Amino acid sequence: MTYRPRPGARGSGLRSKTGCIPCRQRRKKCDESRPICLGCDRNHLICQWSAPLSSKSPTADAIRDRGTPQPDCRETTTKTDKQLSSRAIFPVATSPIIVPAQLRKGTNRYLFEHFLHVTAKRMAGRTYPENPFLSCNLKIAFGSTIMQHAILAISASHLLYRRPDMAEICASHYAIVLRAMKHAVTRWKALHIRDQTALLATALALCWFETIDVNTSGALYHHLEASKFMFQTVKENLKDHDPSLFGFLAEQYAYLATVSNITLRSARFDPEMSQTLSLPSLALLNKGSNFYGCLFGCSHLVYETIPMICDLAKLRIEEGIAPSQASHQQYESILGELKVWRPTQRYFTEDFEYAGQLYREACLIFLESSFQGPDTTNSELYAAVESCLGRFLEVFAKMSYESPSWTTVMWPILTAGSYMRCPRQRDQLSDIILNSTFDMRAVDNTLHPLRLLWEKMAFDDSYYGSYGLEKVLKECGITMCVG
Repeated sequence: MTYRPRPGARGSGLRSKTGCIPCRQRRKKCDESRPICLGCDRNHLICQWSAPLSSKSPTADAIRDRGTPQPDCRETTTKTDKQLSSRAIFPVATSPIIVPAQLRKGTNRYLFEHFLHVTAKRMAGRTYPENPFLSCNLKIAFGSTIMQHAILAISASHLLYRRPDMAEICASHYAIVLRAMKHAVTRWKALHIRDQTALLATALALCWFETIDVNTSGALYHHLEASKFMFQTVKENLKDHDPSLFGFLAEQYAYLATVSNITLRSARFDPEMSQTLSLPSLALLNKGSNFYGCLFGCSHLVYETIPMICDLAKLRIEEGIAPSQASHQQYESILGELKVWRPTQRYFTEDFEYAGQLYREACLIFLESSFQGPDTTNSELYAAVESCLGRFLEVFAKMSYESPSWTTVMWPILTAGSYMRCPRQRDQLSDIILNSTFDMRAVDNTLHPLRLLWEKMAFDDSYYGSYGLEKVLKECGITMCVG
């Protein structure tokens, strides 16, 4: 299936200065049909468009926040940029990108176009002025058939939301990727850095596949473990030769590793962040690039508290009912960080601030539960988290259903939702999620484990909060893939 222009959409025949990038590079007339112009469609090119400098989009990601001027994020080419580009592992294309033959025909073409124009926009938490799930992943995919199949599998899984007939096609591409990955990993040391990097990108893409496909057996964590090993091998080469690509892959890894912390007692995935990424702060990831905050938005500091809270929970479980001085200090330090949090960049749009506030309220709840421990009487915890739940729902109701930030809300929904005892709060949360037009099964399906928990909570107070969620997931044999 191909997106075709409307009849008569070719216009007057005059060469336009506002056509797509490939047509302008080739000095060809562009009919400006979107999302794919006739020239790119005919020549199997990736139809790309420059971001408008002053236009406003209905989505929260493309508008200016409260009139605050946003810096011009268009890339400028300096001597250093050119030097980096010339020795990059995956050099930046200076001419129109030709779509690989595998992606041009039949169902594959339909899936690829769906990924380009729909799925990729649902994967990034921030898509303007650049979506790295397109700019970075595609330059890898066009030289890697494994990555191509991963993209097709992701697109097919996303389509399953509306098209159940895609199940077999989705499974086929997924199986091809797994087989190819297993074979390639056995030859890891013999591979060129380019192929190793492509495998790392594919392993991370598989993490997103498991999330989008609503896998309930924890398959994501196998891919994340593989990514950790691969990162530790290629990071220095990537940093030196392709820092932009390193930043995108690192942000995916750091984000997925962080939001994997939804329970407090069970074994956790250890990302070994300092050894794997060698970054002193998440806020430094992609700083100054066109896709800064592509997953963390403007809330890097808030995300950094999540593993710290889990460490506190582990300490409190060992201590028992009475907290030590060390626990108190750790609690106060994290609480202070969350209270003083402000968006990392003032030009982020309002919806990014809303997403950050959702994470902050969920983290405050998570922190209180961790500090009080699993043996605290629930009445004390009820009082401590109630105001946070109220603010959480108030902010969530304000978020635009078209905001890219929706792709990052699984963790706060699961965390805050597990502490909701009031039917009115549960109904409000359910209505917000079910009325969303974001069309991602992963987000909608966060309600499934919460409903299982709420049913148990009605008869047993021990099924409450993060500890209760962990208990019900274990009983039902569910290992959530949170993304």
